[in-house]
Amino acid sequence: PAESAAPPAQTEAKAKAKAEPAKDGGGGAAAPARDMAPANGNSGRAEQKTLGLYLEDTYLFEHTAKLLDVWQDGEKVCLELDQTIFHPQGGGQPCDVGRIVADGLPPLEVIFVQLDKERLGVVRHDCKGDFAAWSAAKERGCVVTCKVDEEKRRLFARTHSAGHLLDVAVHDLGFRWTAGKGYHFPDGPYVEYIPTAEGRQLDNKAKDAVIAELDARMKELIARASPVSVTKLDGVRTVAFEDVSCGCGGTHVKHGGELGEVVVKKLQAKQGNMRVSYSVN
Repeated sequence: PAESAAPPAQTEAKAKAKAEPAKDGGGGAAAPARDMAPANGNSGRAEQKTLGLYLEDTYLFEHTAKLLDVWQDGEKVCLELDQTIFHPQGGGQPCDVGRIVADGLPPLEVIFVQLDKERLGVVRHDCKGDFAAWSAAKERGCVVTCKVDEEKRRLFARTHSAGHLLDVAVHDLGFRWTAGKGYHFPDGPYVEYIPTAEGRQLDNKAKDAVIAELDARMKELIARASPVSVTKLDGVRTVAFEDVSCGCGGTHVKHGGELGEVVVKKLQAKQGNMRVSYSVN
């Protein structure tokens, strides 16, 4: 899934200023944030019935919740909770997986998490387990414990964050491309950009050189370990790396240094857009 364009109200709410990249080690005033539209589909102000704790703390891997509803969809046991640490799939990022447990009940394996298409604002947890046992527990309104797969959560956060830092590197090299969509799954992540007539223009004969430049700039940015800022702007969750910000509902690292090794692998034209592929090792 790709990151989806923000509704007009969200886009208008975001800062429009674009500044030249700050010089390393400079002592001047901080440059205004550069907006990289679009915001993804999990970032907006749509009514959220399930409290998303994953938006507040990427590193919250275990937490309690109240069981509100249980239903069956084929062989899947589906749960609605009052709050959750499981990130639903969307915004170009895969969902969290893990387990949900409760006293006196067989554990559930969480295999998929999504924003429910029929229940507005509800995060739906699709699980494998004993439907009859959990359906009976619904009437008691029992308290459950959510346990996210920590290794996958950390990988997904690093992969998504690397895509945002790539926006910084692209702009720092003089390109004024507009971010179109992102695929932040570990199996071949990329960001697609829409070229513009402004700024540096890509010489197709020099793609390998640009890949090397982007890769080198990413390493410099990671080494700086700049903090990642998460704020709310007119109800839209906004994530900023260096001085580049955009609406985002994903999980992210605390600072660039947590990304580890990121390799820019490919630069290719896709239906008039430029796709920059990378890997997170």
